[in-house]
Amino acid sequence: MVHLSKKTIDKNKLAKLYRILFEITSVADDENEYIEIIKDIISPSEQIMIAKRIAIIYLLIKGLEQTVIAKYLNVSRATVAKFYLLSYEKKGKIIQVIKSLLGKEKITHFLDDLFADIFIQPGIKIGHWKIHRQHQRQKEERKMLDV
Repeated sequence: MVHLSKKTIDKNKLAKLYRILFEITSVADDENEYIEIIKDIISPSEQIMIAKRIAIIYLLIKGLEQTVIAKYLNVSRATVAKFYLLSYEKKGKIIQVIKSLLGKEKITHFLDDLFADIFIQPGIKIGHWKIHRQHQRQKEERKMLDV
């Protein structure tokens, strides 16, 4: 559990702190460098907490039921319900970002399926049955998550 101080910070100071945080995190050139920076400033428990919050919002947008999300992420149903009310109904910026990622994900999956249909030829080329079955399992997993 993350401990927060009960002492409040002046709004101007908080705005400066957010600006500094933005400057520090925007310096990263790639994903690995960004992850290194985040690991330096955020504790492992905070990283997990933030990742779970984003995952809750992501899965809510995908249409999964709140009880399924709670069980899958090992969080309480109250936590999922809180983010449903706070984030999902407000249509905040994170909702827009995640929806754009979902659109890209659908395009990526379509292209993966197209190339797999073209290049994986079980029965014609030796060894392609294994790749074909693996691709079919991936498609089934995506269908389960797409709901």
